[in-house]
Amino acid sequence: MFDKLVEYFLKFPGIGPRQAKRFAYFLSSADNEFVDELSKLIKEIKNNAVQCVSCRRYFENSKNDASNRCPICSSLNRNGALLMVVEKNLDLDNIEKTGIYNGKYFILGSALSLKNEKQNTLIFKELFNKAQKEKPAEVILATSATLEGENTARYIEKILEPLPVKVTRLGRGLSTGTELEYIDSETMDNALKNRK
Repeated sequence: MFDKLVEYFLKFPGIGPRQAKRFAYFLSSADNEFVDELSKLIKEIKNNAVQCVSCRRYFENSKNDASNRCPICSSLNRNGALLMVVEKNLDLDNIEKTGIYNGKYFILGSALSLKNEKQNTLIFKELFNKAQKEKPAEVILATSATLEGENTARYIEKILEPLPVKVTRLGRGLSTGTELEYIDSETMDNALKNRK
């Protein structure tokens, strides 16, 4: 049972064997009330979290809104002329935290993956269709400053070429190898202002 729990924790992104064991040991010694509350929250998030039909962001649909559009996509105060493409929900959350960007988003789910070409095709087709339908003036590629992120940005530039849309990338005040979920507000501000 302990090993099985460690195995499940290892499936979490960024969790290695040592951390997975720490989590399992912690839960072994936690009181029943904590474990029950954690179990309840895990079930609730699975039952109440939905993926936005417009940007692909996961959000809690507490209003049971049948449109399944997140608050950002539903907002009339967002600038529809700007569409920022990010890899993960965490990237969107971090950019939103800065309060600098007021456009719309599209979440890929991950960087371009050679392992999952079918999934890539569907997501990039969805992005192309969104850009074609919504006609943003600018698509900002906010992929991580990693090899995978750069390859993803190049691929998106290529597929959006037929559309009359300006495609820019974040300015590189970001160090190579940086994941967006870890950058601070000032760096993000510079990266947005210096996009090319």
